[in-house]
Amino acid sequence: MPAAKPHRAAGAAYWRWLRAANLLLACMLVACGGDPSRPAANKPAPTATRKPVVATATRRATRMPSHTPTAAPTVTPPPTSTSSPVALLPFIDDFKNAGSGLPEETYQNLKSYYSNSGFKIDFFEANLLQMAQYPRSFPADFSARLRLKLGTDLSTSAGLAFRVKDQDNYYAFLVNGGGDFWLLEIIGGDAETLQSAEIEQLQSAFEIEELRVDVQGSELRVYAQDILLTVVQDDTFANGGIGVVGWSEKGADNLRFAQLDVVEPAQRSVPAGSQCTLTLDDSAQPGTRQVRLGALGADGTANVLIEPGDESILFIAHTANPLEVIYLSAATDPAGTELYNPNYDGIQNDLAQPLLPALPSAAGELTLFLPLAPAQALQPGFYKFSLSTEGGEPICDAVAIVRIESAPVRQVIDMNLWLVSDAPQLTTAPGRQLLEETLRQSAQTILEPHGLSIGAVQFGEANAAQRARLQRMGDAQYEELCSALKADMGSGYKMNVALVDEYRIQFTAAGTEEPVLGLAPQPGTAIITEGRNSCAVVAWELMDGDMQELVATIIHESAHFLGLAHTTDEDGLSFDYLSDTPQCSASSADADGDKTVDVVECAPFDANNLMFWQSGRQQASVNLTAQQSWLLRRHPLFHPVPQTP
Repeated sequence: MPAAKPHRAAGAAYWRWLRAANLLLACMLVACGGDPSRPAANKPAPTATRKPVVATATRRATRMPSHTPTAAPTVTPPPTSTSSPVALLPFIDDFKNAGSGLPEETYQNLKSYYSNSGFKIDFFEANLLQMAQYPRSFPADFSARLRLKLGTDLSTSAGLAFRVKDQDNYYAFLVNGGGDFWLLEIIGGDAETLQSAEIEQLQSAFEIEELRVDVQGSELRVYAQDILLTVVQDDTFANGGIGVVGWSEKGADNLRFAQLDVVEPAQRSVPAGSQCTLTLDDSAQPGTRQVRLGALGADGTANVLIEPGDESILFIAHTANPLEVIYLSAATDPAGTELYNPNYDGIQNDLAQPLLPALPSAAGELTLFLPLAPAQALQPGFYKFSLSTEGGEPICDAVAIVRIESAPVRQVIDMNLWLVSDAPQLTTAPGRQLLEETLRQSAQTILEPHGLSIGAVQFGEANAAQRARLQRMGDAQYEELCSALKADMGSGYKMNVALVDEYRIQFTAAGTEEPVLGLAPQPGTAIITEGRNSCAVVAWELMDGDMQELVATIIHESAHFLGLAHTTDEDGLSFDYLSDTPQCSASSADADGDKTVDVVECAPFDANNLMFWQSGRQQASVNLTAQQSWLLRRHPLFHPVPQTP
């Protein structure tokens, strides 16, 4: 057997050190001989971080007590009359005139009253929840803005009560000086938390210029200081009154409410960055369903309804700020089974972690694809994804592309190949023809035994200015590359691959950039125009003119983009999630003890699998397993072969 060419050195996790928590899958060069500036054939690949590390946002557990915080007045105020008048909008109150109607009350443990500076609540002991309601109903849908001053204790919270039925039944939105917020549902006097989190921008903000609640139908949106905090769907209360609310968690304190404005929803202004619309490049491809989920805020939950027969979910969340970090904090299936563990150690093939978020999340977007294995086939009902952002920037839109059950017919994937390299082997008409023919021949060997193939192949070409910037490029230009590709060729239901001459990655904070064979996020952000992690990259110069090597790397990186992991990673410790892929364990295969399992050592195991971490096997022997093809055919970029008229 000829000497192995260990070119594809790892679908490894690595950090973009100029941004927080940026992880991609890279395929790194360890070339054979040749140019002395390239690593020698036997030099082990620089070790990258092999375990996908998901940073955990600094958050505190919700401090709402297990029992309901309630005021203990000596006299119980009467409930709001059902025949109370309906307020006309706009409604404005500066809280300086007792005629506006909030009840002034004096109890042994609290006092609420009007003053020259606003409406005040004085708490004389801990754990009191006081709600003061206007003696009128309000329209079911509205936008309300509240200005208030918190007390001196970080734990004391205040906010707005809305859709109030009576003292024991209403929604409440509260914030405190410690940066926490709660969206509560008070039912029969018991407080249920609909959503809560800690937001850094609210810490030590005792003067709240604007709390805001936007209510339309069952959708509840809450803001603080122009930050969309969360969006919740709940239909417990369809209408009702409005009031102010305060909670003394730890002891005596005071609150002051300074201004309330309530307007019709059509009259509201939307804070910048809180709402955006992701552009789906194409209408839904046959066999898929597009689900628009809308804004989620800085801390929210997306609910994706799966119907019988649905096969997969490609979920994408986005912030307007491209430097924001999005975290997946929890995910559950319709049975309530936890799908995600934020403390997961990164070792693959662990069914306790059936959902792996694509990183980098620091690009202002997060992409998820599931299921990752047949054992996790989708069940009918709601899949719930809880997300938050590190800096408090709101998730302004989210979408899900759902793959619908398809007939067991041959599936194809269409490809856009964008030529940034100006190598004549790629850019001339004969070169393009040879590239496409070789790609289809490799697909015939690797994909077609599983009923998969390459569909339409379109070529595009970078202009002179783009080539000057991107032909030989570093990782910091990845998003620029993908954006330029999409601007030229579009996105939609196509696999976008850029062919450059050289692509470099900095694997350690202090290290120099290393050339790599190829790179792709796992999974990638397909179909939407605004996707930032939306293409695979393959570097031509490292192929040594080997067209077979080039097309095998294109298919390998595309498979990462669609959700496949390496069968075995470089260290021989991390594996994929599939039960039918062989594993090359370091304990049994690392014969030379260099803490790397290579293509020769793993020859009896998975070295000839398309998703082995390293290139070098005879391309004619490269294969996929049944479960790998099971996952690929469920991605929405694969579709049935178009029918010829």
